[in-house]
Amino acid sequence: MLGALTDSDRQRLLASSRYLARDRYIFAADLRQEAFVRALEGRRKCQRSWNVTDFLVGIMRSLTSAEREADMAGHRPVLIGTFGEGGIDLASLAPSPEQLGHDAIYYRRTIAAIREAIDRDPRLMALVDALLDGAKGAELQRRLDIDATELASRRRQLKRVLNNATANRSVP
Repeated sequence: MLGALTDSDRQRLLASSRYLARDRYIFAADLRQEAFVRALEGRRKCQRSWNVTDFLVGIMRSLTSAEREADMAGHRPVLIGTFGEGGIDLASLAPSPEQLGHDAIYYRRTIAAIREAIDRDPRLMALVDALLDGAKGAELQRRLDIDATELASRRRQLKRVLNNATANRSVP
């Protein structure tokens, strides 16, 4: 059936593959080739009564639909393996040496700005020290010798001071 394709059938396949591949990350020629491969390998069956051009266009639609669903599902690795065996290694999640340097400078400056803003209020310093020690809830109230409403008030005040201290800081 593939050998009996006419010029108009070939033109229709070309036009259909270009149309289907226009918004996808696949070339029209690759789309046509994959449709032919699936038809020839027998992964898709074409009955004698069907039009082979419609059959191939249906395979291409199915391929682009699967590609669209994969895009909506998120990124996925294409090749996995070691670099020496023909594959590619996945990117390391560890920060680069440059990023470590930038982060250390950024965080030092941010912590210095926060300490400078909190040093003016001994009540906030006591709250921060207690929070850093892991005190929560009733233990925090007991340690600071305050009631629940005053604790909530101090937390809001601490939040405002921290937001003001870090308002104009941008990540490098």
